[in-house]
Amino acid sequence: MYRDEPLDDEAELRDLVGDEAVDRLLDGGGSDALLGALDALRILQGWVDPEACAEWLTTGQRRLVGRSPLEALGDGAQEDVQDVLRAFVAAQS
Repeated sequence: MYRDEPLDDEAELRDLVGDEAVDRLLDGGGSDALLGALDALRILQGWVDPEACAEWLTTGQRRLVGRSPLEALGDGAQEDVQDVLRAFVAAQS
């Protein structure tokens, strides 16, 4: 039973951003990167629609040196992604 929830969450992320993006995330950063992406997704879902969530997760960000949040998470830059996410959410208020 425990393994069903994370797999459901991963499936939701795959539906949103595509299998290729999630596979690259896992190849680069493993389960820690996936958990960071899922945390970001849950926060984003409280502020923007699904299309905007997908766009934010996959679009290069100036504060991440042109990397998308998923790429940065795959590189282990979880704190940097959290900082950028905080700024984005603050701008939505």
